[in-house]
Amino acid sequence: MEIVSNITQAVTAADFKRAIHFVEEDVSEDATFDGLLLAAQAVVEAGTNRPLTTRTAQLRCRSGCGLRWWLPCAPVSEVTKIEWLDTGTWQELPLDGVWLEQSFDEPQLVLPSGFWVGVSDGADIRITAEIGHAAAPKPLAQAIILVASDWYEAGINAEKTSETQVSFGARALMKQARYARPCEWAAG
Repeated sequence: MEIVSNITQAVTAADFKRAIHFVEEDVSEDATFDGLLLAAQAVVEAGTNRPLTTRTAQLRCRSGCGLRWWLPCAPVSEVTKIEWLDTGTWQELPLDGVWLEQSFDEPQLVLPSGFWVGVSDGADIRITAEIGHAAAPKPLAQAIILVASDWYEAGINAEKTSETQVSFGARALMKQARYARPCEWAAG
């Protein structure tokens, strides 16, 4: 998955300061907080397969595997383009008859019969979609705050973080919201 738009913060520095009882008027640490919050957000998103803010992404798969494709993350609000790679050039496919089912819980791209006509079997497919939550769910926003506050208190640099440095509480919140697609392709 390639993100092709800016990623916004799910938790602001002001929200974080209120949560950790930091003096809100003190802005000297805001840049540090923003870095920690974005890094913590990346860990929570990777651990749950749930983008916490809206963004445009390009997803890849292979053609001819079926007519129902489960997207690798949730939620997905819209599929805006489907293309296939034809001898080095991306060719756009029509979205007529294509729809998205269960976009919030288990997003599935449903293709009409005959959709793959004219597309080489196994061709590289690029799907452009709008993904992510309009507002981060409260448990996942809390997970970001827990991770970032742990790192801040431990003096851990945001660039040297990893999922192994996540508290039990944050892991539990993430586990409850984890999205795992049940399969990749189905016949219809």
